[in-house]
Amino acid sequence: MLLCACVSSHKPDVADRYDRYGVIVAHDTVSHSIFLVFSADSLFEGAPIILDALAERGILANFFFTGNFLERASNRSVIQRVISAGHYVGGHGNRHILLADWDADRTPLVSTDSLLDDVRANICALGAFGITPDRCRWFMPAYEWIAAEQVPPLCDSLGLKVINPTPELLTFRDYTTPDMPDYFSSDTIISQLFDYERTHGLNGAIMIIHPGTQQKRIDKLYNHLPMLLDSLSARGYSFERLP
Repeated sequence: MLLCACVSSHKPDVADRYDRYGVIVAHDTVSHSIFLVFSADSLFEGAPIILDALAERGILANFFFTGNFLERASNRSVIQRVISAGHYVGGHGNRHILLADWDADRTPLVSTDSLLDDVRANICALGAFGITPDRCRWFMPAYEWIAAEQVPPLCDSLGLKVINPTPELLTFRDYTTPDMPDYFSSDTIISQLFDYERTHGLNGAIMIIHPGTQQKRIDKLYNHLPMLLDSLSARGYSFERLP
């Protein structure tokens, strides 16, 4: 059973898919659309490859930045390029705080007040780039991880729609490094993506690719972005900006 925990602020859209924590994990599932997402806190070395690939194909994507990222002076030019290109830009938490434990219950690690303060600060940091609150209604929590009881205050108090990547896709594993027991190579991730597409389709999928990863990961998934864009476009998908 799908659960929407934000009933007081947002009526569930029949075309959206929610996880059991009340978070949107697929948007506009009736259309042959993919919502490509890039999130950044401290690393964004893949920006030239990503932004060039999108620009060459006239594709708009969705970027979620922390306050840490927005406040770093060295990032200003790339942030301005993202905004000028017309991509969606939203919040990813101000200080990239892990909001819930990795346990099965997703035990909250911060109070509701602390969480709201962090999100409000993130919105203020976006405002420094001219992104007003009415233009950043979608929020992706830090680490793409949140407890169910944290969703209502976000939605109710700030008018946000909380989203996370479609969990069946392994592209989010592109942060792993070879020394990790759960390392996923780009070949493995890409193979799983196309296997899933053949079986289930990708209508409305929220597909994340990390634009920056640790140096220990030489096999960067974002280097395969041009191929992914072309291959999925050839299968009839369009890449869309969140409204």
